[in-house]
Amino acid sequence: MKQETNNSSRFFITGDCHGDFEKIEFFCRYHETTPDDCMIILGDAGINFCMDHRDEELKNALDKMPLTFLCVHGNHEERPYNISSYRTKVWHGGLVYYEDAHPTILFAKDGEMYEMNGKKVIAIGGAYSGDKAFRIMLGLPWFPDEQPSKEIKKYVEAQLDKQQWTVDYVLSHTCPMVYEPREKYQNLVDAKTIDKSTEQWLDQIAKKLAYKCWYFGHYHDNVAYDDAELLYEEIKELGEKDFLQKLGRPKYRVKECVFFPVKNDGREEDGYGVIEQVHEYGTENQRKEISYHIKGIICGNPDQKMDFPQVKESVIESINELMEK
Repeated sequence: MKQETNNSSRFFITGDCHGDFEKIEFFCRYHETTPDDCMIILGDAGINFCMDHRDEELKNALDKMPLTFLCVHGNHEERPYNISSYRTKVWHGGLVYYEDAHPTILFAKDGEMYEMNGKKVIAIGGAYSGDKAFRIMLGLPWFPDEQPSKEIKKYVEAQLDKQQWTVDYVLSHTCPMVYEPREKYQNLVDAKTIDKSTEQWLDQIAKKLAYKCWYFGHYHDNVAYDDAELLYEEIKELGEKDFLQKLGRPKYRVKECVFFPVKNDGREEDGYGVIEQVHEYGTENQRKEISYHIKGIICGNPDQKMDFPQVKESVIESINELMEK
């Protein structure tokens, strides 16, 4: 079996896409990606979701992007080995699923170890659908084998035995219990009925495994832990702390009152104002993160109202956030 490896590849990583790849299309444009570069999607890519012509149309669109995709299995998609058109090959030291018609769209096999620029990376996909009952009731796609089976779990643990339970990075869809953002379930009426057996199993693995960073998606947020990363809109380079892009879901709204730092005569002072415009995908030529046009004042000079264009989201705090501290 031929092995595909490119030591000059860049490995980027992001969270769930659910069939919407606008953030990645924008990223490719400004980071001059090539098919040698890889975008890792931490589950729920949305590529094998509809199981009809719509999936094929999406794949045809992704074929045109200058990237190779490596998708971890999520809970809102069919497993590739259940689709007759998929085959396997060795890619960067581990098995992946692919279709001849779409050679740059790859799906990681659970438990496989990949070598990415000298780093050992393991993929562990799957999760329980908290909206399972809703999907079944409305006839929406739901996949019975969304969670890892006993066979998959056994294979993952056997692979880790071979590595003496030491890797550099873990790629999963859901996460060990220790990282679970519990507030994500607090508004669900039937939160207590959610099957957390996958998270509990991953927790057992995390307690035994030596790793530098555990990357996961599923919870539709961006949270940095000491040794883990929950990703959604953010796109990072594998192993790097700072994000390369965070666009698409503004944290703040028009007319919201916010504080932010301001440079004034070489000094940094506090600014205060009201958001007048929200700039998402490149509307004001920003390439890294959402920015805001704010009308307000410098706290040291409250009598003079000013315009503050393109204030980055990462430096802003709302009044509510400050009150909660």
